[in-house]
Amino acid sequence: MAMICHCRAVRDRTIVKAVQRGATTMSDVQRACGANTMCGGCEPAVAEIIEQVTAAVAGKRVNVRPSFGMST
Repeated sequence: MAMICHCRAVRDRTIVKAVQRGATTMSDVQRACGANTMCGGCEPAVAEIIEQVTAAVAGKRVNVRPSFGMST
């Protein structure tokens, strides 16, 4: 469980669930869980999760943890 949005205390699994429930854009995720609605520092991580989960839903195998600068 990685904290992705520190401003709103949103973890990776919360964003994953939002995408699995139909959030397919940054705006959708922002409305669903509040991630990336303050400073914008988490935007790359949120975008990566959206991309990875969307690919997983489409049947591709992916790692849903952001890969940049974080240990898995």
